[in-house]
Amino acid sequence: MPGYQIEWLPDAAWDVARLREFIRKDNPLAAKKASQRLLSAVKILLKNPEVGMPGLDEACDMFRDLYVPFGQGGYTIRYRVDQHIILIVRVWHSREERG
Repeated sequence: MPGYQIEWLPDAAWDVARLREFIRKDNPLAAKKASQRLLSAVKILLKNPEVGMPGLDEACDMFRDLYVPFGQGGYTIRYRVDQHIILIVRVWHSREERG
C-alpha cells in the first residue's frame, strides 16, 4: 500500500505566509516557531490522516480540521483526504474570523 502525499492548495500556503508575517512584525522567533509547528502537525497527517475532527455541517462534511495548539491560542488546519493525497485546504488562527 503506497503512503500518503501532502499537497497544499494556494490559499492554504498563503494562509501560513500571512499568519507568519502577522506574528513576525512583533516577534520573528515566534513566527518561525509557529510555522514549524504547523509544518510538523501536517507531517503527523502522513501517518494518521484521520486524526482531525470531521466537519460538523453539510458544507464541511468532506473536510477534517486539525487543531494545533500554540501559545495562548492555536491554529486550525482544514484538509481532506482523497485516496492517498492529503490536501491542505486552509489554515486559520483560533482568534481570527473565517470568512
